[in-house]
Amino acid sequence: MTAVGTEEAVGTPPAFEGAARLERALGCPFDPGTGMSLAGGVRADESESEPTAAYEAAWAAGLHRHLVPVSEGGGLASFESFAAVARVVSRRDLAVSVGLGSTLLAATPVWIWGDDEQRARVAELVLNRAWGTAGISEEAAGSDLLATATRAVPDGDGHVLNGRKWLVGNGGRSAFATVLAASDPSYGLFLLDFAAIGGNGVRRLPKVPTHGLRGHDLSGFVLDGCRVGADAVLGRPGRGIEMVSGMLQFTRTLVGASSLGAADTALRIALRHARERVLYGQPALALPPVRSLLAGGFADLLIAECVELAAARGLDVARQRMALWSAVAKYVVPGLCVDTVRACGDVLSARAHLREGVAGGAFQKLLRDVSITPVFEGTELVQLDTVRAQLAAAARRRGQAAPLPLDLLFGFGQPVASPAPRALRPALTFGGADEVVDGLDEAADALADDAGLGPLVRMLVKVRDENRAAFRALGTRRTTDAYDAARTHCLVHAAACCLHTWLRRGGALGTPASERAWLSVALRRLLARLGRPVAPDPEADDLLVRALARLDDEDRAFSLVPLRLAPQHRG
Repeated sequence: MTAVGTEEAVGTPPAFEGAARLERALGCPFDPGTGMSLAGGVRADESESEPTAAYEAAWAAGLHRHLVPVSEGGGLASFESFAAVARVVSRRDLAVSVGLGSTLLAATPVWIWGDDEQRARVAELVLNRAWGTAGISEEAAGSDLLATATRAVPDGDGHVLNGRKWLVGNGGRSAFATVLAASDPSYGLFLLDFAAIGGNGVRRLPKVPTHGLRGHDLSGFVLDGCRVGADAVLGRPGRGIEMVSGMLQFTRTLVGASSLGAADTALRIALRHARERVLYGQPALALPPVRSLLAGGFADLLIAECVELAAARGLDVARQRMALWSAVAKYVVPGLCVDTVRACGDVLSARAHLREGVAGGAFQKLLRDVSITPVFEGTELVQLDTVRAQLAAAARRRGQAAPLPLDLLFGFGQPVASPAPRALRPALTFGGADEVVDGLDEAADALADDAGLGPLVRMLVKVRDENRAAFRALGTRRTTDAYDAARTHCLVHAAACCLHTWLRRGGALGTPASERAWLSVALRRLLARLGRPVAPDPEADDLLVRALARLDDEDRAFSLVPLRLAPQHRG
């Protein structure tokens, strides 16, 4: 097999240097002596308590600074860099990553729509290690924002809020909240500083017992005659639904980064077990079924990574497309990462369910934790409905927006000046142009003479064109066919992300990104999911397993991006 380039591993790209520093500061998660160890996470999970040692280690490493934009005195320089940081954290404990993500969800609308005083106050709180909560979810409303029952009634120069927010992250420990409430003239978004309110009219709800993420504060709060001043109103009155829809473009994109970190650790546990476990007189890794599971799991992780990298960078350079691309990423990335972890569970077999033994029994916790990520910030069905609605509207739109250069979008790791969040607000529609999927034609031309990859790309182009015709015929109806078409678009988008990454950045990122084995396996797995199965590539499967073992031996992330891990503990 040939490759785009033959470069060896290169240095960490600038956009990922913050993640590399955090990785070194936190130490190896397999080392039980570190503050954010897998063993410590299991102990906290067993007692259903907060992983306090892990949070202390995170604060000491400066993790909270990554939640505050540089423009507000923090360290958030780009969302591409933040996604890398989130992946580093979730490689250790998803409960920590999700807790911090809930704070980011609460703070994001303040960074975008808040006035100077509101941004300064929230920045002060977060930089002093305070938690935030997004008071959006309600038990009866589910994902239907228009069913929000919480009300904000004008009262003098302020409002009085009444309602119950439930299943919200950090609901019991938060210092501030952004709350969606029905108001005049329509739904509004309100910033609540609980310390300033003094507890008047606020009652915290108990933590909700969960199957996974037991250490995360998933709870809620009741507002009963809670009075806030005029300075609590975020943005323009009546734009609450619009603001929530916009802020979700950020957070649902970044959920995927947390999923990737968990999948990395699952692969590392399964690989090391397969190398050490002796079956039938040889290491389990020598068995073809085990190698196939690991190759497929690694390929799924790399597909997910390509989609996540493009979406996270899109928040910096292509925010006008994120109404579509964030929903695609949220549908694709967590789901593929769950598939990776489940494949690792098959490798571990019975040991995947034990609360002791391999990796200190961490795998069973990891499996439970990662299984929740497809639900956060809207379920898979919610994301498909968003994709369906966006593409159905685009099919009726005349003309298209000015195209975005793919070299910019897929320039992973290359420095880019990301404006302050308030300077580049999200759009509610994506403008009708999808350069990622449109670029399949260019990829097909580039690989026209490639006997191995060329036919796969031409098949993807055919699927894309058939799906576009289906959308034109389906209209705006919520039918089974419409959701199937939305799913097809998501998978074609994922395949296009893989192709653009390999063609445009493979050589610059070095091995394994420059190797074609991962791309061959990835495209075949996506075509199988699209109902267009093709013959497997056993040689590529074998090369992918070798690459996986090499990355582990070299203490490198299971990633296309060169990121060296903290020195690995292998006791």
